[in-house]
Amino acid sequence: MNGNRLSPDSGEIHLYYADLRYYRVKKPETLLIPDEAERAGRYRFEADSLRYVQARYLLREVLSFYKKCTPEEIIFEYTTHGKPFLKGEPLGGVQFNVSHSGDMVAVAVSCGRRVGIDIEKIRDDILESDPSLRLFSETESAAIRNSRGHAKAELFLRIWTRKEALLKATGDGIGGLPDSPDLLNTTDISLNGTVWQVYDLKISPGYSAALATEGTGNIVRIESFLLTRSVPAFPLIGKE
Repeated sequence: MNGNRLSPDSGEIHLYYADLRYYRVKKPETLLIPDEAERAGRYRFEADSLRYVQARYLLREVLSFYKKCTPEEIIFEYTTHGKPFLKGEPLGGVQFNVSHSGDMVAVAVSCGRRVGIDIEKIRDDILESDPSLRLFSETESAAIRNSRGHAKAELFLRIWTRKEALLKATGDGIGGLPDSPDLLNTTDISLNGTVWQVYDLKISPGYSAALATEGTGNIVRIESFLLTRSVPAFPLIGKE
């Protein structure tokens, strides 16, 4: 890490994660833009809506460190496929992605390198008819069909988080994954002339997570930071 900032040529990816049961802020909903407020209101249960709101605040807090501003000053814009980016940020600037599931939220940040992250709470109700299986290769589908119980759920979500992280990194939506690429036995994939790397992440027991990042060649160093509200927001930033 280069002091208190990302070095554009370092190949570093910073990963922040938090258990939202312990990451609490006062009135985070006051920072929501209209489309975020609308989405928060679509959740069936209030607890799920609150977790979404907290995750959005955490994202703003993380990005405010890199932009040297307050969380309130962070403004998002979106691509045609819904991928968020910082308003006015150049392609070589801060890149980020966020995911939350259950009580966990994860944020990936890089500089000049597109990233995608996905986290899913492991559940045992994976069905052979799950519609997301249409995005799986025959090899991946066969491996899932031949698994049983909790191992089946873990395998399904390990593959799924890899694909979802890749989709989020490219920003192209489901159509950006042609011909159901096999991510079971490889972590490097070329799409439309760009090479992507996919990594499994161990964030918390009971969860499956993956990170996708643009480019290859340089070794990507992933630094992780656990965020809570019982300590300063960024206690480890700037320390090796």
